[in-house]
Amino acid sequence: MTVRNWRRIAVTCGLAAPVVALGAIVLATLLAAPETFTWRGRALSDMGRYEARTFRLFNGGLILGGLLGIPFAWRLWIASRSSLERLGVVLLWIATVGLVGVGVFFIGHTEFYLGTDLHAPAALVYFGLAPFAQWVYGTGQILADERRLGVVSIWLGIVHPLAWLGWLLSRIGASDPMAWFAVPEMVAALAFGCWILVLAFGQYRRDSRDRTKPAR
Repeated sequence: MTVRNWRRIAVTCGLAAPVVALGAIVLATLLAAPETFTWRGRALSDMGRYEARTFRLFNGGLILGGLLGIPFAWRLWIASRSSLERLGVVLLWIATVGLVGVGVFFIGHTEFYLGTDLHAPAALVYFGLAPFAQWVYGTGQILADERRLGVVSIWLGIVHPLAWLGWLLSRIGASDPMAWFAVPEMVAALAFGCWILVLAFGQYRRDSRDRTKPAR
């Protein structure tokens, strides 16, 4: 298989990754039992508990979606034009590994393997690094004269802290300080997933243009 074919496969993985991960999350919210998940009373990860009927769907979707994102990050790496873009790709890679970790180290995984709970650290890696990946890579895009895509990357990154800040402000003085926690989680996941789709479509268009250029 040629390098061009591997690149095409990697871009296809980038298109599929957010569809798989976000699709699994959305479908899980529709199938979850009320005692397992409600938008007001639970976090998204509660759908990944072993006893939940959405256990395989939720965790499997996160793991598969994250694994699909890894080859796409490789495609971005070899297409990077600056150290800033490469740093953004590294952050994207680590965030993606965090997403896989959320599914692998589901809530309550210590009853089955490992004595240390790694769910919270994995979630912090994902939610914490995802916006920085978008800001750094977006800045690299702007410096490479891809201003429109760069601005989109940066603004989708800004969605993350805005969602969390809005949720924190809404909980001031509330009787249930952790209510609606799933909402900023979902907003952040959507912002990251949409960013991956934007990058994948952009890379697909560039690769298509390159294939149609006449040979010199």
